Amino acid sequence: MLSGATKLSSSMTVAKYKDLEKAGDRKSLAHFIQQRFEERYFSPVEDSPSKNGFASLAVSCLVIEALESFYQGKASTKDSSKQMFRDFFERDTPLKVFASHDDWFYYDIRCGILHQAEARNGWRVLRNGSLLDCGGRTINATRFLRALRRTVAEYAQAITADDTLWGKFQLKMEAVCDNCVPCAGRQ
Repeated sequence: MLSGATKLSSSMTVAKYKDLEKAGDRKSLAHFIQQRFEERYFSPVEDSPSKNGFASLAVSCLVIEALESFYQGKASTKDSSKQMFRDFFERDTPLKVFASHDDWFYYDIRCGILHQAEARNGWRVLRNGSLLDCGGRTINATRFLRALRRTVAEYAQAITADDTLWGKFQLKMEAVCDNCVPCAGRQ
């Protein structure tokens, strides 16, 4: 398959993306990026009849790192995951309450779930209650995912008007498109 035909979302190929980017069609590309996150992450979790808080938080962690790489225009987050979470939680979003200097969310939730399939250090993942209860060491995964979904929508809207974010979006998307081309010598 030619890389230009590779689908980036159900309605966007690499070739179509490049045409819209060249035309500076920020509105269409904002719709695309929101659609990409919806289709790949949010809808499969939210629409599942067997929802699970751990799966919701695992997906949320993937989204946080990817979304922060869009904010920063980074091609890759290799060796900078912890900093990506710090930077994301410092942003003015409903998830700012998770910002901390000891990186507990990164270690106890992100690394715990993604590497060991468990929350660590006494944290519990629920699907009810408040978004964050530090005293009870609970996180409401449903509220977390929904707040993250709103954050993605706000980001998509922001790239239509903010020139700096638009430029960083373009840098990240250049890397996304480049990743659609097979590397020589790797299978």
